[in-house]
Amino acid sequence: MPEQNSITLLAELTFAEPLAGPELAALAAVVGATRTEPGCLEYVAHTSATDPHKVLFYERWQDQTALDAHNQTAHLAAFRAAVGPRLAAPGALGFWKRLA
Repeated sequence: MPEQNSITLLAELTFAEPLAGPELAALAAVVGATRTEPGCLEYVAHTSATDPHKVLFYERWQDQTALDAHNQTAHLAAFRAAVGPRLAAPGALGFWKRLA
């Protein structure tokens, strides 16, 4: 099974105010660029249905090497620079391995 070593990352970000304008553009840019990266199986951003201050990234990576490479990209650095000051708290990251 080629996805046996895949990694799923759930990254939850909580912002002081709901994202708007430039921050939403930065989010769209990082999602679009990330989806073209080698080893990216899935990369989707969600907003909470009950709290507009929360954004959840659902990420699936072929392996740890692909995720490590993603963390070094210019588009992720640009996204962090654009939205980092708006965070209400540090992001919560959960790493998951495929079972079945």
